[in-house]
Amino acid sequence: MADFVLETEALSKRFGGLVAVDAVGLRVPAGEVHAIIGPNGAGKTTLLNLLSGDIPPTSGRVRFRGQDVTGASAHKLSQLGMGRSYQRTNIFAEFTVRENCWLGAQSRLPSSMRFFRPAEKIASVAKRTEAAMALAGIADRAGVIAAELSHGEQRQLELGVMLATEPSLLLLDEPMAGMSADESARMVDLLRRLKRHHTLVLIEHDMDAVFAVADTLTVMVNGAVLASGPPDDIRASRAVQDAYLGEGSTA
Repeated sequence: MADFVLETEALSKRFGGLVAVDAVGLRVPAGEVHAIIGPNGAGKTTLLNLLSGDIPPTSGRVRFRGQDVTGASAHKLSQLGMGRSYQRTNIFAEFTVRENCWLGAQSRLPSSMRFFRPAEKIASVAKRTEAAMALAGIADRAGVIAAELSHGEQRQLELGVMLATEPSLLLLDEPMAGMSADESARMVDLLRRLKRHHTLVLIEHDMDAVFAVADTLTVMVNGAVLASGPPDDIRASRAVQDAYLGEGSTA
């Protein structure tokens, strides 16, 4: 039996009379890049918010590494090893690259809120900080103020902060959003490196990037799963072409 890092069962979210996520079932094996695609308003970000604990589900279940985490808070899920990025870059602009990653690493400590403890002397924090910067490809920018980074570098930094928490699962919401072609290519290379030791679930509108990096694609339309499978099967699906890919749209 496959080792599923993430599973959902009939996961749903309603906002009044609107069904934003409708009985979604996912099974994500360890080491897989699982891309969730679909037109705007399909429920993709809402689904990611349910998985990361940002909002509670109306019904259904979520299991992370075999543990039922339905309704668990984002903080608890982070402590369990789940990382999350957002559509808008979420970093401390006035801090350096190293300081941003340090805060991510320190958040993993049980005593992370004991501010009078000399955190700079904790070797494990320093080790995670340096490892995260290297893995995110920004070690050479360690002393640079985050606000001075390019947009692509800021997205790398956001991943670096997440990696400093040592997650096993990364939930990425449009990691290529707003990037130039060169920046997108660098991000694809970074995601390929990350998949060697992490499981990734990502939302992305850049179809070239999706087909370059994903092992499995799930297509959502109107809150529900239309199709799920290997990229070649999804690309060849007439139903998917009619509902999404055939529109010729990247939005």
